[in-house]
Amino acid sequence: MDRDRFSLRKALSALMGATVLLLGIPALTVSAAGIDDYPYRGTANQLDRWGFYTGYCTSFAAFRLSQEGVVLHGATLQGPNGKSAFFGNGGTWDAAAASIGYVVDAHPTVGSVAVWHGGEDGAWWGGHVAYVMAVDAAGKAIVEEYNWSNYLRYGQRTTQARRYIHFVGVAVARPVVLPPKAPGLPVGHPYRTTDVVRERSGPATWYRTVGIVPAGQRIMIVCQVRSSSVINGTGIWDRLSNGSYVTDYYTSTPAFNRFSPGLPRC
Repeated sequence: MDRDRFSLRKALSALMGATVLLLGIPALTVSAAGIDDYPYRGTANQLDRWGFYTGYCTSFAAFRLSQEGVVLHGATLQGPNGKSAFFGNGGTWDAAAASIGYVVDAHPTVGSVAVWHGGEDGAWWGGHVAYVMAVDAAGKAIVEEYNWSNYLRYGQRTTQARRYIHFVGVAVARPVVLPPKAPGLPVGHPYRTTDVVRERSGPATWYRTVGIVPAGQRIMIVCQVRSSSVINGTGIWDRLSNGSYVTDYYTSTPAFNRFSPGLPRC
């Protein structure tokens, strides 16, 4: 009964934040994967650490890429072919990326950047970029972005851009490989994921993505830690037996925003 009660609480928490409706602005469908952790939120027209102006789509996309280990300096990036290119307005990103060796195509993948040229689908004259955080069953991109429906603010939507830049390798949904059991070495406690969840190298969204675990996957949780990175009301993160971390929100553990009985602290 306790597990059912806390699972329901997790589900209700997600549902309550699922749709935001603002007067004169289209409803934004909020996916499980994204939160507004942009470090410059609430500011505009200041130069960020990657060479873009804060509050705009390019700054937010550069921030997301930096979390994946792709770091621009002065809006410039060196690509796989050893050449460097300047990334200016969002509508120029695809050409810049292609010139330095990145793949640009019409197929969205998790971690890719969607690009709109000026005037496409309502984009302003300088174009627009958005970060792809998920791809739905129909093959459409679920993106998070700044300065689209919400002026100088965060938003999410399901869309289909004409082109996507693949800056990082595709994170493939895979089962968690459990290490062989050895005497005296605990392998963790078995639970399951309740939705698709990112594995990260540390207990926060600013750590790089190391994989994606599908919904319903059996996982082994070794320990739990409280983090300042809060997902849907809980700051608890679970360390898996392979050394990666997932937010506790999308697991079948019985507690909400507190440590679950029987699981040690990391």
